[in-house]
Amino acid sequence: MKVKIWYIFFLVLISTGFIYFFFNGNPAGKAESKRIVASYLEEKYSQQSFTITGISYYPGEGTYIINVASKDGEIEGKIDVKNGKIITDSLNN
Repeated sequence: MKVKIWYIFFLVLISTGFIYFFFNGNPAGKAESKRIVASYLEEKYSQQSFTITGISYYPGEGTYIINVASKDGEIEGKIDVKNGKIITDSLNN
């Protein structure tokens, strides 16, 4: 009886983890996307200083959406990262 309860608990735990990762993305993928965007901003906008204001995940395409804003407030927007590459840069000057 105890084995059956542990088996059910294990299945529920695995199912919950799968659902969480499906809708929120992989934490390692989020960290990698954040690093990619930070180096991209340093390269392209070397004169500006940026902060990352949020990271979200779009499960339909497997895309991380990184919200960024310059510290002086002049530039803000979103940068989309998929498979370790920037696919969209929609920063408004």
